[in-house]
Amino acid sequence: MAVLIAKHPQRRYQSIGSLGISNSEQQQADRLDARLEGSIRNLVGFLTNKGLMPEKKGKGTLEAYWELGRCLRSIVGSKDFGNLAELPLLWRNAKMYIPEELLYKDRGPYREHLWYCFRLGGYPKDLVMKMKWGEWVTIFDSSGINQEKRFDDWFNLTLVKQKGLVSRELIRIFAPFVNAMLCNIDISDLSDAELFNCYEAAWHLTFMCSDKRSSTSEDKFDRKNIQNSIESNLGLLDAVMDGSMSSYEYAATILDSPN
Repeated sequence: MAVLIAKHPQRRYQSIGSLGISNSEQQQADRLDARLEGSIRNLVGFLTNKGLMPEKKGKGTLEAYWELGRCLRSIVGSKDFGNLAELPLLWRNAKMYIPEELLYKDRGPYREHLWYCFRLGGYPKDLVMKMKWGEWVTIFDSSGINQEKRFDDWFNLTLVKQKGLVSRELIRIFAPFVNAMLCNIDISDLSDAELFNCYEAAWHLTFMCSDKRSSTSEDKFDRKNIQNSIESNLGLLDAVMDGSMSSYEYAATILDSPN
């Protein structure tokens, strides 16, 4: 398939992994473009009526970004879009119509605002609201999560079980722990169960670490010291991944490990 990436001075189309673009692909890209234009126009009208339209770039609410994500997901799920590898091209097409107020400053190709909104839109609204936008950005920025869509499947189930809101402190502990655990692993080689066991162990370690930090002033439980313990005990991850070591056992071992 192809995606429209420019209209002026002439229409330009682009495709991933294709040497040429046929007339039928151009027609499909034009249908996709029209669908995008109409959907975003409707979204802006909806946000305006609800009082959710941001006043300026980078100042949107979590709810507004979630609604944008839901809109983008409806486009991706339509018959006019068929290749997830071309999402970066879709963002270029979408930005022709999305008002600047709903966008965010450019932070590079791996920290694309529309990709984050798209992922956010895959969660039920009540789960999304358990965290603030800044915490979602911290999560999606993390190297062990940034391009791994399976994280969303695991985190969706985890948030269902989580009572109340998830604090900024917890997320700022959890994200570095995930990065430390998965830094030397090709995540694409892991099965769903292996990857989910790693996320679960990091989540369990986060809460145990937070509890320890609230009850003692020992430097041992400083976040960076725990990261060092994780990196010094990467050999434990095989047992975590195959399920022979529980997330609780892993977290206890890391916390008891000398720094």
